[in-house]
Parts: sequence; structure tokens; C-alpha cells
Amino acid sequence: MVVIALSWVLSAMTCAMLWSMGNKSVWGPRIGLANQLLWIAYCVLSKQWVLLPGVAAYTAIHVRNLVRWEKELE
Repeated sequence: MVVIALSWVLSAMTCAMLWSMGNKSVWGPRIGLANQLLWIAYCVLSKQWVLLPGVAAYTAIHVRNLVRWEKELE
């Protein structure tokens, strides 16, 4: 049951992240990073370890985007 609820939260956060990034908001990568923490929880709870490399890749991309976008806002 927790995994199903987490799936809905992950979907909602992904939509919010994509919307924010489409608006070139610095909140996009921030939401994305928070979402990756939930993806780790999802991987552990559902025992879908194969998703972890994707989590690592997306985390690196969100960090990169956050650094670049924050520099542009200075």
C-alpha cells in the first residue's frame, strides 16, 4: 500500500518538477533532487534495485542544472 501511495507522490512531484523546469525556475532541479530521495525510498520498499543507476544519473543532472541556473540568477 505504501508503494502505491509513493507512486502517486512521485508522479505528482515529477509533474511539478517538469513544469518548473519548463518555466526555467530554479525550483525545478530542487524539486527534482527531493524527488530522487523519494525514488530511493521507492527502490528500497519495492526492491527494484535496477532503478538505482537511473536515480544516480538523474541526481547528477539535477545538481548540474541547479548549479548552472543559480549562477545565471546571480
